[in-house]
Amino acid sequence: MNTTQEKTIATASLEAKAFHALLSGALTHSGKDESLPRLFGVYLWREGGKIKAVSTDRYRLIVGEIESEGEGESSPVRLSYDDAKALVSTLSKEKKGFSRVEITLAGDILSAKVGASSLTFTTYADELPPYAHLFPQEGAEPMAMPHVSFNPLFFADYGKIAGKRGQVTVRQYGENKAFEIVLGGDLEKVTWRALLMPMRVR
Repeated sequence: MNTTQEKTIATASLEAKAFHALLSGALTHSGKDESLPRLFGVYLWREGGKIKAVSTDRYRLIVGEIESEGEGESSPVRLSYDDAKALVSTLSKEKKGFSRVEITLAGDILSAKVGASSLTFTTYADELPPYAHLFPQEGAEPMAMPHVSFNPLFFADYGKIAGKRGQVTVRQYGENKAFEIVLGGDLEKVTWRALLMPMRVR
């Protein structure tokens, strides 16, 4: 069930290719368990002229944003995992033509028009899990990492986002703290910030 939220309205126009990269990248970090609804999907909103996306599965967190034309700002809403996948599928069919996608966020309704396709989804006004404090503060110095252990399946998703010619830089700012993941490469105009929890070295 959706929780009650103030109805905010925002519109955005952006390249379908860029929005596809944002959503598909965020989906790699989404929880897959529907019994944990706050983690099941991607949080989306428009703020400061940008479309922003956040997702987490408790072990990883990723934040992406892209510049967009449009009007208004909106509160974060959660697009369910299944609906986000459906939207990515539609964008996949259109992005080769570099079509633009028109997004409207109105309360708990997200509408998207791309090419000949129009989709409407009901979103959820779950509270966005706090995450800003998890990232290193400005000026923080990373520590030396002589021995690092990752879940290889989790780490492989960064290669999908950065692309074959991209790069993945790993930094840690304190023992047992999450690793900061810095992505470089052909990112389709998306700015990413990501965190990955370390594994215990066996």
